[in-house]
Amino acid sequence: MNTVIFDVGNVLVGYDWESYLRSFHYSEEIYQRIADAVFLNEDWLEGDIGRISTEEWRNLFIENAPDLESQIREVFAGFEGTIVPWSITEGWIAYFRSLGYKLYYLSNYSQELYQRSKDKLKFLDTFDGGIFSYQVKCIKPDERIYRLLLSRYSICPKDAVFYDDRPENVEAAVRLGIKGIVFHPDIPLQMMGK
Repeated sequence: MNTVIFDVGNVLVGYDWESYLRSFHYSEEIYQRIADAVFLNEDWLEGDIGRISTEEWRNLFIENAPDLESQIREVFAGFEGTIVPWSITEGWIAYFRSLGYKLYYLSNYSQELYQRSKDKLKFLDTFDGGIFSYQVKCIKPDERIYRLLLSRYSICPKDAVFYDDRPENVEAAVRLGIKGIVFHPDIPLQMMGK
């Protein structure tokens, strides 16, 4: 084992849309309707796949609740607030580096969210490489995105471990011969003996 592949959201940083949406102090009904129209809607995947423009993406959300257009625009305008840095991340990366591991990321992420949150993801600049879904128009758990990472960086599946918070994404990696681990925040603490 000489390679670690990380998901980004809820593995290296928090993806906390619930707290972000709560920060607007909408009524419970409005909160739930916006959640359903935006964050819990399958239209969210269109951004991750990268097939549509930012404006088209925002408009899809508005179409899901047209009477809440102003609120959806407000939420969309600052949605980098969903990305929350974790204090443990830098230490966990340093831990793997100290063991000589190569580090890669493989994450479902929209271009718009990346552009707005990249200052919170500076640690990725130290990685050996990686793929965001919007760049290749393909999302996990589609096996094509895993194969693309493996071939692009000449990664041998049996030499790699993959951390993701979603079991279906881990299962896809395992089918390709990668050791997969469903991430839990206790994992880095246990590994580093904290």
